[in-house]
Amino acid sequence: MHSNIKATRDMFRMAGRTRRFSILTLLRCPFDALRTIVQANFLMHAFDAINSGNLNELYHACGLFGVLCLFLFLYNGTVWMLYAEYVTRWVGAIRRKLFEHISGLSLQQVEAKPTGEWIARLNSDVNAATALLNQNMHLPHAIVSFVNICVTSVILVLVNPELFSLIIVFVASHILLNQLFIAKPLMRLSMNVQEAAAENAAEMNALITCADTAILYDVQDFLLKRFEKSSLELRKEKMKIQHRKAMESGLLSLMGMSGYLVILLFGWRWIKAGLMTFGELVAVFQYRGGLLAGSMMFITSLMNVRSAQAGVKRINETMSLSREE
Repeated sequence: MHSNIKATRDMFRMAGRTRRFSILTLLRCPFDALRTIVQANFLMHAFDAINSGNLNELYHACGLFGVLCLFLFLYNGTVWMLYAEYVTRWVGAIRRKLFEHISGLSLQQVEAKPTGEWIARLNSDVNAATALLNQNMHLPHAIVSFVNICVTSVILVLVNPELFSLIIVFVASHILLNQLFIAKPLMRLSMNVQEAAAENAAEMNALITCADTAILYDVQDFLLKRFEKSSLELRKEKMKIQHRKAMESGLLSLMGMSGYLVILLFGWRWIKAGLMTFGELVAVFQYRGGLLAGSMMFITSLMNVRSAQAGVKRINETMSLSREE
């Protein structure tokens, strides 16, 4: 874990613009938590108004909900617009500095590796590493979801500590199982994909650049079989990652439905005893949904961040190649 953090920090230092990333991420952090609070309070007041037959209170809840949602999404859209501009410049800076560094290597250093290896370092490695910021469910989403989890947890503790204990048992169990059986092997599988992609690019380059020689010596079938073998190996490694992600989705659904069933059973008893209104139970469901969605986003983002570390480490490895004088 420490090595992954260090590798990411080194890449950010190489690309620059770290301060702007921190500011934009801090501006984005409150959105998910505020949206969960607004939705939960709207549902609580709306259902309580319906149960009491107070139509004016229902209109007031709906009107306030609409205004707050409009403000939240305008704010969020403005932040993401600025963030998209930042990420485009950040990715461009990485590509430019990586290309400049490779261009400065000696001819002996360049020829020591296959052409496909350098193509992979300039393309697939950069794409994998920069996915940290320019793809869905990566580093910014992990930070945002973590804030959402913390805020929602505090609110649930204040509302009903017993229900929070029940909710956290299912969420914690899911996170533990996910880390042991899904997230941990993901880094190794991602490194295998990057290596397979580099080998596949090398075979494709040989197939194209050596076409005349292959025809002369009648070895086209040999080169095609090598390219086919590397392509199948690349597909195999990618399918392993998709299999792990499919397991994570199934596990999340199972734990999610089980948690809702338990809350329903306990909530029905508290409503019957007069300890909780139906509106408060619906709000608890919404907070629980926010906590579960935040946990799901955090876990998925963590898995994707782990996958991106393969590209991050290879970029740092390329940048660490010393230039021969």
